[in-house]
Amino acid sequence: MRDLLYHYTSEEGLKGIIENDNLRATHVRFLNDWTEFREAFTENYVRTLIESFRAELPKDLADAAREVIDRVLSNRVQEIRGIIESSDSTNETFVCSFTSAPSQDSGDPGDRLSQWRGYAHSSQGFSLGFDKNLLKKQVEINNKKAKASLLECIYGDDEKISFFQELGRTAAAQFNELRRSNAPVPSSFVTLRPNASEEYKKSSYYFLKSLSLATAKFFTTAARIKHSGFREECEWRIIFQADRDALLPIDKAGKRIEIIKFRDGQFGRTPFIEIPLGLAKPETSPLRRIVVGPGTHKEDVKRSVELFLLNRGIQVKLPDNEKGVEIVTSLIPYRSG
Repeated sequence: MRDLLYHYTSEEGLKGIIENDNLRATHVRFLNDWTEFREAFTENYVRTLIESFRAELPKDLADAAREVIDRVLSNRVQEIRGIIESSDSTNETFVCSFTSAPSQDSGDPGDRLSQWRGYAHSSQGFSLGFDKNLLKKQVEINNKKAKASLLECIYGDDEKISFFQELGRTAAAQFNELRRSNAPVPSSFVTLRPNASEEYKKSSYYFLKSLSLATAKFFTTAARIKHSGFREECEWRIIFQADRDALLPIDKAGKRIEIIKFRDGQFGRTPFIEIPLGLAKPETSPLRRIVVGPGTHKEDVKRSVELFLLNRGIQVKLPDNEKGVEIVTSLIPYRSG
């Protein structure tokens, strides 16, 4: 049970997951609490990045280059934040959330009152327990166009600070490498300074490019950063990121292939993508357990879920069959309706 990650959902959500054999990952900007993602952009963290970048610059940096760095880095947190955000302007990030058991907790992470209240939506709720390792294998993607990972959320300040320090060092290393290689500056690149020298233009371009390159992985980590007040959720996330062109492909007939889909949500038309699970194959299916949430007819609902799964060709653990998905009922005396 401790190696399972639980996805809490409503009755409609359970039906969709089983019938469609997939999970939905919601666009990060349409999460219930967008400030979760914005937690990564606090002034304190951005200043940590700035100081780390400064510390790695060579002592013999030319005056023009030093001027560029000082101009942008000196008390310009908002500008740095804008650079980071725009570096991912052609990519999209989608998230699907799970909860796990903390190491010191002996309770059932699939039967957690706070989660029933948050995700059952005043109706019959369910939590689906997935084998962490099998789910990881099922969802992982890593190529030039798209990346998907199953990752644990970050709550501790020390880990957050360490990440931004590393981001600053990586950006500085990119900047130094661009200077050493004397990389050409595109003719289309312009600075805000009139009559800027070549050295000034180069340094400006190198700085922006180095920060953009270094922050390519920023959004994967940003989607993991959560306020410490949510620590009890012990959240894991499938984080899917892809180049926008890869999400909007066109087939040979010139017709758009529908990868991004939409549903009605509290923020309007909400984009999501589907993550396949392979539930019909017992050897690869990550689904191990379903907990029927609190309610007045839990045993009847349990039986209905058993029949529902069997009807979809998914094995169910029964007294005469030890293999398959275990279905249990919540032990919490709470009525969601």
